[in-house]
Amino acid sequence: MHINQIKISGFKSFAEDVELILEPGVTTIVGPNGCGKSNVSDAIRWLLGQQSPRALRCANMQDLLFNGGSNFKPAQRAQASLHFTNVEGKLALESPEIAVRRQLTRSGESEYFINDAPCLLRDITELFMDTGIGVDAYSVMEQSKIDLILNTRPEERRFLFDEVAGITKYKHRKKTAIKKLEATEQNLVRINDVIHTVQRETESLKRQAEQAKRHQQLHGQLRNLELDLSRREHGRFAKDLTQTQLNLDELMLAVTEANEQIDSTEQQIEDATARRAELDNLIRDGQGVVSRFASEIEQTERQIALYKERQLNIQQQRQRALQAIESLEKQSAEFEAQKEEREQEHRQVDVSLQLEESRLTARRRVLTALDTRVTETESSVEAAQENLLETRNQVSQLETQLASLNNKLEYSAANLDRITERSNALGTELETEKASYTKARRREQQLNADLIRLETDQQKAEEDIQRYQTELRKLESEMRGMQDSLGTSASRFKSLRDLQAAHEGYYTGVRAILKVRETEPERFGGICGVIAELIRTEPDYELAIEVALGSAIQNIVTKTAEDAQSGIEFLKRTKAGRVTFLPLDILRTRPFHDYDPKYEVAVQQLLGNTVVVEDLDTAIKLTRRSRHSARLVTLEGELINTSGAVTGGHNTSSTSGLLSRSRELESLQERINQLTNQLNEKDTRSKKLAGKLAELQQTRQTLITQGQTHQIEHASLSKVLEQGQRQISQLEEQLSDVEKEEVNLHQETEKAKADQDALQSELEKAAKTRRTLQRRIERLSEQIQSEKSKREEVIESCQELEIALAGKREKLQSLSSELLNLQKNQAQIRESIGEHQAVIDSDDQTRQELSSQIDEAQRKFLQIEQEKFEAEENVRRLEEEHIGLIEQIAEAQKLMRKARREFDKHNRLRHHLEVTTTQLQMQLKAIAARILDKYQITIDQIEIEENPVDDLELMGQIDTLKTEIEEMGAVNLVAIEEYEEHKQREDFLVTQREDLERSLESVNQAIQKINRTSRETFLQAFEQIRANFQEVFEELFGGGETELRLIDESDVLESGIDIIACPPGKRPQSITQLSGGERSLVAIALLFAVFKIKPSPFCVLDEVDAALDEANVLRFTNLIRKYAQQTQFIIITHNKRTMEIADVMYGVTMEQAGLSKVVSAKFGNKIAA
Repeated sequence: MHINQIKISGFKSFAEDVELILEPGVTTIVGPNGCGKSNVSDAIRWLLGQQSPRALRCANMQDLLFNGGSNFKPAQRAQASLHFTNVEGKLALESPEIAVRRQLTRSGESEYFINDAPCLLRDITELFMDTGIGVDAYSVMEQSKIDLILNTRPEERRFLFDEVAGITKYKHRKKTAIKKLEATEQNLVRINDVIHTVQRETESLKRQAEQAKRHQQLHGQLRNLELDLSRREHGRFAKDLTQTQLNLDELMLAVTEANEQIDSTEQQIEDATARRAELDNLIRDGQGVVSRFASEIEQTERQIALYKERQLNIQQQRQRALQAIESLEKQSAEFEAQKEEREQEHRQVDVSLQLEESRLTARRRVLTALDTRVTETESSVEAAQENLLETRNQVSQLETQLASLNNKLEYSAANLDRITERSNALGTELETEKASYTKARRREQQLNADLIRLETDQQKAEEDIQRYQTELRKLESEMRGMQDSLGTSASRFKSLRDLQAAHEGYYTGVRAILKVRETEPERFGGICGVIAELIRTEPDYELAIEVALGSAIQNIVTKTAEDAQSGIEFLKRTKAGRVTFLPLDILRTRPFHDYDPKYEVAVQQLLGNTVVVEDLDTAIKLTRRSRHSARLVTLEGELINTSGAVTGGHNTSSTSGLLSRSRELESLQERINQLTNQLNEKDTRSKKLAGKLAELQQTRQTLITQGQTHQIEHASLSKVLEQGQRQISQLEEQLSDVEKEEVNLHQETEKAKADQDALQSELEKAAKTRRTLQRRIERLSEQIQSEKSKREEVIESCQELEIALAGKREKLQSLSSELLNLQKNQAQIRESIGEHQAVIDSDDQTRQELSSQIDEAQRKFLQIEQEKFEAEENVRRLEEEHIGLIEQIAEAQKLMRKARREFDKHNRLRHHLEVTTTQLQMQLKAIAARILDKYQITIDQIEIEENPVDDLELMGQIDTLKTEIEEMGAVNLVAIEEYEEHKQREDFLVTQREDLERSLESVNQAIQKINRTSRETFLQAFEQIRANFQEVFEELFGGGETELRLIDESDVLESGIDIIACPPGKRPQSITQLSGGERSLVAIALLFAVFKIKPSPFCVLDEVDAALDEANVLRFTNLIRKYAQQTQFIIITHNKRTMEIADVMYGVTMEQAGLSKVVSAKFGNKIAA
C-alpha cells in the first residue's frame, strides 16, 4: 500500500489545482524558504483529520483557504485528496484504490469523502486505525514534532508506543466501557430508589384493594335484591297495562269506523278540489296558448318586413362590387409598368458584382503569403523561448541551492546564539528548579488541606440531598392521593353529565320536547326549561321540594300559551306522550316569598301553597292548628295535603333526584377545579424541589470531581519533585556538551561560505545566457510585428472590397424582392376581382331565396290566426265546468262537519284510556330506566333467582346492606387495578435491577480483559522497540548505547516513557541533555525502530534533517534507502545529500507573491518537467 497521487486546490498558497504523482520509494520536495513547500505536509495532516489550526500553522481554519493575490481572487473552497493503492487489502475496504478527500468552504463547513462518498471524520480515523497513519501517529513527522516527542513529559510521549503496539483501539474500548460502567452504576442507584418507593405504594394499595373487593361483594348482594324487587313491581304494572290496552282496543274500533267516514268525505272533497285545481291549470294553459298565438302572429309580421329590407341591402352591395372591379383593373396596369423598370436595373447591378469579386480574390492570395512568413518567424521565437525557459530553470535551481546554503548559514548562526543562550540559561535553570521544588512542596500542603475541606462539603451535600429526596417523596404521595380523588370525582361528574344530557328520569314526552329543543333551538325558542332545572334549594330541602312538586317537577315552563300549544301539537303529531306546560303569560300568581324572580308565576303556581317543616310530628300539629289551609311537606319527604291526606314511606319514583342532580354536577365541577388547582400547585412545588435536588446532586458531583482532580495533582506533584532532583544533577554535564557543539558549528559555517561563493559564480554565468536569449526574442518579435502590420493593411483592403460587394449583393437582393412583390400584388388584384364577381353571383341567388321566404311567411300568418280562434273557444268551456265544481265542494264540507262531531265524542273516551295507559307505561319505564341507569341492565336480562320472602322483608334486607355500605365510607374502587399495575411494575423493576447488576459484572470483566490484553500487547511491542532502538541507534551513531525505560512499571498502560542515550565516548544521559543534531538523530533512530516493528505505508519527513551535519546526513540517507524498500518516503528538505537519494523530485517556487507553483523531475529512465 502506498500513496500514488496527491491533489491540492485552494489550500494556503496553492491557488490553482496541484497534482503530485508519487511512486514507491523516495520523493523529495525542495524549494527556497517561504515558497510553501511545507504546505504540502500541512495539507496531508489536515486531510487525515487535524482539527487544530495552531498545528497547521494558522490562526483559524478559514486561514487555510487561499487568500488571493495581485492577479488571483481568494478561493471559496480548499480541497485536498490522497489516493492510495490497496491491492494488499490493508485498508478495510474492498477496493484496489482508495481516495480520501476533505474540503473546507469560506462559511466554515468541512466535508469528508471516501471514494467520493460522503462520510464522517470518525470513518477516516477508523479506516487508518492501527496502520500507523493518523494525525498523532508517526506517518507525518516535522522538526517541531520530533522536538515535541523528545521534549514532552514522559507521560505524553507514549502515544507513539501505543500506536505501534496497536492498543489505541483497546484504550478507546476501555474508555467507552468505563463510561458505560459509570452510567450503569447511576442507573442502579436510581432504580433502587424507585423500587423502594413502588414497594411502599404497593403495600398501601394492597390494603385498599381488599377493602374495595369487600365493597364490591356487598354491592353485588344489594344489586340482586334491588333487581328482584324491581322485577316484582314491573310485573304488577305490566298486568294492569294489559287490561287497560284491551279496553282501549275495543274503543279504537269505534273510533276507526268514525274515522273512515271522515276519510271518505275528505276523499270526495280532495277529489273535487284536485279537479278544480286541474281546471285552473288548464284554463291558465289555454290562456297561455292564446297569448302565444298572438305573439307568433306579431313575430311573422316582423319577419316579412325583415326579408324585404335584406333584398334592398343586397342590391346596394352588388353595385359596390362592380365599382371595386373597375378600380382593381387600373392598379394592375400600373404594377406591370413598374415591373419592367426593375428588371432592367437588376441586370446592370449583376454585371458590376462579378467585377468586384475578381479583385477580392487577388487580394486574398497576397494575404496568404504574408501569413506564411509570420508563422515561420513565430516558430523561431518559440524555439528561443524554450531555451530561455531552460536557462531560467537552471537559474532557479542555482538560486534554490544558494538559498539552502544561506538557510544553513542562518541556522548555524542561530544555533550558535542558541548555544550561548543555553549556557547562560543553565545556571538560571538550576535556580528555577530549586524554586519549583519549594513551590511544589507548598502546593502539596495546600492540596492536603483542600482535600479535607472538600470531604466536609461533600458530606453536607449528601445530607441536603437526603432531606430533599424525603420531602419530594412525601409530596409525590400527596399528589397521588389527590389524583385518586380527582379521578373519582371526574368519573361521577361524567356519569351525571351523561344522564343529564340524555334527560334520564324524565317522562317520554318531556324527553322528546327537550331533545328537539337541543337539535332545533329555533323551533321551540319559547321553552324556558323544566322545573327541575329552573329552581335551586339547599341540599337539606331537596327531598322535601321534590315530594311537594311530585310529577310537577317535570312540568315545562314556556313564555306564552302559544308556545305550549306548539309543544302539544308536536307531541300529538309524533305520538311521543303527554307533558304539562306552564305558560308564564296566563298563570295566576299568589303571594310567595322563596322563588327565582325570573320564573315567579311558574313557581307560585306549583309551590305557592306549600310549607316545609322539619318532621311529620310538626306537620301534623301545624295542620290541626291551620285547619288544612296549606300543603305541608317534611324534610324526609312525608306530605300532608290540604284535604288532610298523609303520604309517606320509601320513594321509588323515577323523578327522585332530578332536583339534586344539577346541584351535584355544580358541586362536582367545583371539586374538580379545586383539586386541579391544588395538583398544579403541588406539581410546581415538586418541580422546584426536583430542580433544587438536581442542583445539589450537581454540586456533589462537582465536589467529587474536584477531589479526584486534587488527588491526581497530588500524585503528579510527587513525580515532579522526583524529576526535579534528577534534573539538577544533570545540568553541569550539559555545560561541557554545549562547548563542544559550539566548535563543530564554527567549522560547518566556514565550509558553507566556500560553497556559497562557487554557486554565486555559476549563477552569474547562467544569468548572462538568459539576457542574450531575451534580446534575440525581442528582435524576432519586432520582425513579426512588421509583417503583421502589412498583413493588417491587406486585411483592411479585403474588408473594404467585401463591404462594397455586400452593398451590391444587398441591392441585387432588394431588386429581386421588389420584382417578387410586384408579381404578388398583381396576383392579389386578380384574386380580389374574382372575389367581387363571386359576391355579385351570390347576391343574385340570395334575392331569389328571399322572395320565396316572403311568400311562405304570409301563408303561415293566415294559419296561426285560425288556431288562435279555436284556443279561445276551449278556454270558455273550461271556465263553465270550474263554476259547477265549487258548488259540489261546499255540499261535501257540510257532511264532513257532521262526521267530525261523532268522531270527537269517541275520541274523548279514547283519550281517557290512553292517559291511563301512559301512566302505567311511565311507571314501567321508570322502573326499567332506574335499573338501566343504576345497573346497566334491562328487566328482561334479570336472571337472578326470585327471593322467597315478601316485599316488606326484601326492602328491610336492602336497607341493611345500604347501611353497611355507608358505614364503610369512601372506598377507592380503582385500587384493585392500581394494585395489580404497581405489583407488575415492582416485578419489572426488580428484573431490571438484576439485569443492571449482571451488566455491571459483565462490564467489569470486559475492562479486566482489555487491561490484560493491552498490557501483554504493549509489553511485547515495547521490548521489540527497545531492541530495535538499540540496533538503529548503533547504526546511526556508529556505536553507543540507549535505553527506553518505563517510569512506573506498576502501571504499564499509563506510565510515562523516558529515553536514555549514550553516544560513543559520552556518559549515559537523558535526551534533553544532548545537542540539537544528536537529539534529531535519536528521534530518527526511534522512528525507524518503530518502522521495524510495524512499517508505516508512507512517511512524510518535513525538514527533519535540518539539524544534521554532512556526516550524519549521509547516515540518515543510508537508513532511508534501506527502509524505502517497504515504506514510501516523502521528504521536504534543503539538503543536497538528501536530494540525491530521490526517485522523484518536486520543486516549489513562488514567482508571484503568495502563489506557489510546482515543477517535477523523475530520475531514472524518464525525465519530465
